[in-house]
Amino acid sequence: MFRRRNIRRPTQRRDSLTLLPSEVIRQTLSNLDWRTLLTLRLVCKFLCSTVDESPPAQYAIELAVSGLEDGKRRSLLTATSRLALLKERNEHWETLQWVESRDLPLLQDDVEWQLYGGVLAQSNLLGTMRLYQLPSQYRNIPARSWSLRIPLLSNTEDFTVDPAQDLLVLVEKPILIPAHNNTKSYMRIRIHPQSLTTGHAHPSAVKVIDYRLYMRSAKLEMELSIQTCSNLLAILFIVEDNISELVVWDWQMGGLIMICSSLEIATFAFLTPQLLLVGTVMDETGVAEPRLIVLDISKPSTKKVALTTDYVCVFGFPSFDFVASPVTILIRSDPSPGEWKPNSEAHVPFSIAHGQRLFLITTWVEEKQETVSYDLFVPENVLLSSVMALPPQTRRHVINWNEWGPTGTRFLKSPPHSHVWTGNVFGSKFVSFVTDTAGRSSQTLQMWDFNQLAIKRAAALGFEKENMRLVNDTTVIKDKVFARRVRTSLPYTITTRTLPPARSPGEPTFTNAMLDEDTIVLVNCDYRRLRVLTF
Repeated sequence: MFRRRNIRRPTQRRDSLTLLPSEVIRQTLSNLDWRTLLTLRLVCKFLCSTVDESPPAQYAIELAVSGLEDGKRRSLLTATSRLALLKERNEHWETLQWVESRDLPLLQDDVEWQLYGGVLAQSNLLGTMRLYQLPSQYRNIPARSWSLRIPLLSNTEDFTVDPAQDLLVLVEKPILIPAHNNTKSYMRIRIHPQSLTTGHAHPSAVKVIDYRLYMRSAKLEMELSIQTCSNLLAILFIVEDNISELVVWDWQMGGLIMICSSLEIATFAFLTPQLLLVGTVMDETGVAEPRLIVLDISKPSTKKVALTTDYVCVFGFPSFDFVASPVTILIRSDPSPGEWKPNSEAHVPFSIAHGQRLFLITTWVEEKQETVSYDLFVPENVLLSSVMALPPQTRRHVINWNEWGPTGTRFLKSPPHSHVWTGNVFGSKFVSFVTDTAGRSSQTLQMWDFNQLAIKRAAALGFEKENMRLVNDTTVIKDKVFARRVRTSLPYTITTRTLPPARSPGEPTFTNAMLDEDTIVLVNCDYRRLRVLTF
């Protein structure tokens, strides 16, 4: 005997995610990173529309494409408001449409200057420092100026600023101590961490830093390069034909982190808070060969070492012909890596993202009594990915040009830009100033952007703006200074804008341009004027 059983028909199963309250879904999306959000869009139509209709999700994606990160607690704006603000800001940068223009005077009497972190600082030998906080409409930063009267400035060799840490570093003019009995001659150098707001000693610094730079011969003429990275202060001291010494301190505690002394050192920059990138144009045997050497400063040491004694790796350059002689090299990159943040008092909705840095490396080459310069544009992640791929404790590893240069960089004969007013790189952008050589008075700004995410999106959408073009073909340098042709293909965009005509007949033309996160600064040294173009 058989019993009839009721057999349930299978019902269509609803995805458990769609059963969740919409508020829970929105809250979940707001905690996801941009990569996960883009992946979710590909799962199903429901998730695609949910991501597309979520202002926090769209804001996170737009931030990543823009090379920015959220201001989080520093801004009281909603995600919807920040997204609208971000899109408007991007549109103005992509078309070079600044929202405000103002002129600033340059101080007289041997002015020294520094542009960093949205603050332009000028000082002179009379002991006056004038500071301008450059404004930003889209990041809610007001313009303000203040002056500091610091008697020490009249005896200062050089300085640098770090507004995020309210830091002003003053390096006194060196005092030469001649050789005596069995002692070598040396320069006594005093370094003062001061407050950028008050000009007084910085409250986080325990003491003035005293340093002795020992010399081969008694010389006082010296070049300095100063950079900060969180609690680290690095200074490169160069005395021509005498000594080149790179020193790193903890400026808060005053302790030494590293001393590297080698005549080959010509320039440096922080790659990370633990790694330094050092540029040279000769190897340890004296052979002219530009290189980028990576030093590990994660373990403090007071022992003085030579550059080639203990380095992580070296990045090789294209081979030069034997008739060419590389003269010098310069590395530029802003802002500093790691813990760099805008001033906490500035309630900015977004700011430059970690890792969103472009290194501009300029090499000067002499051939047949003529000097030409070449620019190497390389994103931070290209260098870091090569370093991080090495096994732990790797030392003295050589990374040949063909392993990193052809697809990860752009190597070009230098476009027009100043080698004195050197603040022409910020984030992934580079600014160039072109003056018409045909006798006309027109001047053109060019902004090159190496933000690869933005470039990929623009290529996928298949559009270019009227004043923007995408460069993705291979650059080939055939100059005879190289042993063979140099090919590089890192994509970038060029945005151009011709400056408006002069406001009055006597208005000066500008010769150079500098770049910060929210501004382009035009420079005219003859008329001692700066023009700040605000975004």
